[in-house]
Amino acid sequence: MANNKEEQMATDDAVLLMFLTLVEEDGMEVAVTLNVNGVVVSGTLIGASAYYEGITESSKKLQDSTMSKIITKKFTDLKEGYSKQKQEQDEKEEKDKENAATFIHLKNARYFGTVGQPTTNNGTWWRGKISSVDGFSFDSLV
Repeated sequence: MANNKEEQMATDDAVLLMFLTLVEEDGMEVAVTLNVNGVVVSGTLIGASAYYEGITESSKKLQDSTMSKIITKKFTDLKEGYSKQKQEQDEKEEKDKENAATFIHLKNARYFGTVGQPTTNNGTWWRGKISSVDGFSFDSLV
């Protein structure tokens, strides 16, 4: 069984980490195609704050106003919590592996089947573990 430190490790890929830092700190958006456990996911790489904000805005369009309010509240809380945690980390200036990002976020994401056609018609918000990314390219299939 892997020790706890190994389980927390996000990725050793310096290129992917560099782009994650750029989208997180500079607000850049980058077209990307990911290979995740044999599934191809293509979309736009964004930071966590942009992801939380996007989910919040999308939830406002739900027909069920009660569900919309619940989702809006929960994701607003998550975004605020993330911002507070990020600020605390920046103040400590510890950039070791334990503080490394563990999730990757996409907007307008689409899944692709084995024949190369998207399995979803509309792009969606996507969040996955960085450690699950087997490969990537900086382009988009959408």
